[in-house]
Amino acid sequence: MRLFTLREIHFVKIRIATLYVVLVLLCVAHAHAQGVRTIFLVRHADKISDAPDSLLSEAGHRRAECLARMLADVDIQRIYISDLQRTQQTAAPLAQQRKLTPVRIPLAKPDELIKALEAEKSANVLVVWHGTTLPGIMHALGAPEVPPIAEPEYDRFFILTLAPDKQHPALSFTVLRYCDRQE
Repeated sequence: MRLFTLREIHFVKIRIATLYVVLVLLCVAHAHAQGVRTIFLVRHADKISDAPDSLLSEAGHRRAECLARMLADVDIQRIYISDLQRTQQTAAPLAQQRKLTPVRIPLAKPDELIKALEAEKSANVLVVWHGTTLPGIMHALGAPEVPPIAEPEYDRFFILTLAPDKQHPALSFTVLRYCDRQE
């Protein structure tokens, strides 16, 4: 009996996660025909330091490029970022690809982001934000409570599908891992 290496197992896990994302995205396309909106949410990619306005590390730039490739076939119509450079750098590859100018909202004003997302009419939206406030933002939008995002976790990927009915806003909520640093 042949044993698989950790690298082979890791490769299979990444492929399964990618296949799952593709299947979710196909379901999203069908749901949008019925007025449903999808918000894709990620924490900014890997940062170079703990400085308040730290830039992305090399691994972070690779993750940002991977995010753009992963969402290339999704019709992202609006991107929300904070006023810190690491969110801007994480969103930049996809924004350039889609020819979008991200909407900047100050990190200190997560309520403004929540209001903007509640009023947003675009079918597909990407939010690149920060681990400290992202779980609360998602919960305010109708997602279940999410455990805090640990400092070294840059690979959490959330998909929140919202119904047009404000009384029962969350149709589905999916939590994934994306774009391993090794890719």
